[in-house]
Amino acid sequence: MSLSIYQSHLDNIPKQYKFLKLLRPPIYVIELSNNQLIGVCYYKDGSSKRHQVKADFSNRRLVIADFNKFSKALADLLIKFPRHFLWMSVMASTNVTETLVDGLTSIEVKVITEAFFVASAQAKRRVLHTTVSYQGKIVSLNK
Repeated sequence: MSLSIYQSHLDNIPKQYKFLKLLRPPIYVIELSNNQLIGVCYYKDGSSKRHQVKADFSNRRLVIADFNKFSKALADLLIKFPRHFLWMSVMASTNVTETLVDGLTSIEVKVITEAFFVASAQAKRRVLHTTVSYQGKIVSLNK
């Protein structure tokens, strides 16, 4: 099952990363809800590792109310996964599972994307590309 999940995420990688796609990098899938991050790292052999982090970065109105606490929690989650062969870059997909009245705004998508790059630098992981989705549907910055 996780091999098909891995392949479906690999198929959604943008064309400009075609070479990296040939190397079949690990893929992080992060579920974001109120004060909770659940991460699963899928590998090309079909195996996966799952970890969870709870932190105080949300409030009643916002999934990410504190950028610094969120990026720290995300870095703590990424550190739980092992480093990859030759510091290989990975791809990431973040899914906001919390129900929001108006969905995700462009600013929230940008905050999630930027926090992921900050956290990956703090965790000394190389994340080349990240996508943001809301309840399973990919959201672009050009809303």
